Amino acid sequence: MTVAPAVRCRALLVAGLLALLVSAGMAPASADSASAGGDISIAQSLGDRELTVVLRRVTSVPGPLRVDVVTHAGTAAGQLTLAATPMGAVPDLPAPGAPTAEAVVELGGTPGMYPATLDMDRPGPWELAIGDGVRVARIPFVVPAQVTSPPERLVYGGFLVAGVLLPVSVLVAMRARRTAWALLPAGGMVAGVAVSVTAALLSVSLPLPPQPGGQLDPTVDNVTDPYSVGQPMISDYSRPPVLLTVAGAAVAGRGSDFDLVLIDAATGALADDIVVHDSAFVHLLVVGPNGGLSHLHPIRTGPGRYQVHLTASEPGRYALSAELARRGGGVQMVRAATGVEVAPSDSVPQVSNSPLHLGGSDKSASMVVGGNAITVRTTEAVVGKPTTITAEVGDTADLQPWLGMVGHLVMAGPVPTGSVDIAAAVQNSAVWGHAHSMGPTSMQDMPGMAGGHDMPGMSGGHDMSGMPDAGRGVMLMPPANGESPPDETVAAFGPDVPFTFTFPVAGRYRLWIQVERNYTVLTVPVVLDVAAGARR
Repeated sequence: MTVAPAVRCRALLVAGLLALLVSAGMAPASADSASAGGDISIAQSLGDRELTVVLRRVTSVPGPLRVDVVTHAGTAAGQLTLAATPMGAVPDLPAPGAPTAEAVVELGGTPGMYPATLDMDRPGPWELAIGDGVRVARIPFVVPAQVTSPPERLVYGGFLVAGVLLPVSVLVAMRARRTAWALLPAGGMVAGVAVSVTAALLSVSLPLPPQPGGQLDPTVDNVTDPYSVGQPMISDYSRPPVLLTVAGAAVAGRGSDFDLVLIDAATGALADDIVVHDSAFVHLLVVGPNGGLSHLHPIRTGPGRYQVHLTASEPGRYALSAELARRGGGVQMVRAATGVEVAPSDSVPQVSNSPLHLGGSDKSASMVVGGNAITVRTTEAVVGKPTTITAEVGDTADLQPWLGMVGHLVMAGPVPTGSVDIAAAVQNSAVWGHAHSMGPTSMQDMPGMAGGHDMPGMSGGHDMSGMPDAGRGVMLMPPANGESPPDETVAAFGPDVPFTFTFPVAGRYRLWIQVERNYTVLTVPVVLDVAAGARR
């Protein structure tokens, strides 16, 4: 008679400990849950307006989608219409292809952020149409679903089994004549907890399935069930490069629209799988005969079709290249083979700033751009060795991130010394480059985060690092775990903006440094002479 109470007490003690295990083990349950990701920022050159459209994350469906439109200095006031259209069918909801949510954004004369809210009624692929009364930009995006991953289902299932067997084991231990019967439900409870804890621990190392919109063409099915066994768990989603054609006519001093068509090089079909890369679908770089750079972001008007509004300052042929990324195909730099021709007019052409000249013994030079004092410094520029070019913009940390970065560096060359038609020289140059800066870092002796994207027609790649002792200010850290990076309302970076690039060929290069301050994108032209260096 004295043994049974002791056994019961031990059973209750074990059950209590298991219950404690259950409650303590609940925390890792969401370790491998599919994240909706952060906000999406997309630059759009809508007519004469250079806008940044920010789509805030949708946390539940049905639920709101907040759209923030950021304007820059000189943006005209006016009204934009927003219409969201679902592109996939869902039972018991209106058929896709027609707008289900609309809103109006009233742009003021002051640069800044102007919000609107749209109601999302389903997960899956969507298209946001933004119209200014003349043009309509069509932005594809994905509304995520609340998805439970297989490891999560095992975690919750194991805890559910343990929770159900807990009172059973207690009841059997108290009522059964043979205490051994209590071991059966207790053993099941232990197994349930073991499965839950094991699944929670292993889920951290399990890879996510291919992500709709980023790696897969999005559909309602793969958005709502990304873990379906029908989805291939592979890492190679490569697609062929695209071909770029440009159509349109322009007259110097007048705004003109150019149509861009992106064609799959393998099939000849329109390429409608362009994804957001560095906060834009397409980065269009246009260099004029006088060396001026226009960094534009064409609007998507249809599958594989884009449009850009360009006001050319002088007649002549303009060099043109586009930087973009295909879904699973990587980043590409595509040149327009012949550039674009701008006819002369009676208007007086605008004159761009004369470039700073660096290289050799000249390691520093200064100029004023838009009322901002800017000094550009460089380390020794030698072929095959990293060159660090630092722009000091003012003397306070008040730069804003533009296109997700503190600064951008566009370069082309080598160009013949004494070139008068810079566009022609750039069009035929061997190197087109685009480097990024995330700002300086105060950490001493921190190696540069080298590596980046090698693109056809260019050498080097994106460098997103602050170099050691690069300068003052803070570094824009990349977002992690679904967080969103600072948007253009955050003016806290700089004043030093360092870039690092390795030049593959000696000669004279044309560089353009771009930063944003007071909602104004400043462009600093630089001429850099790169020495040949010693033979190895």
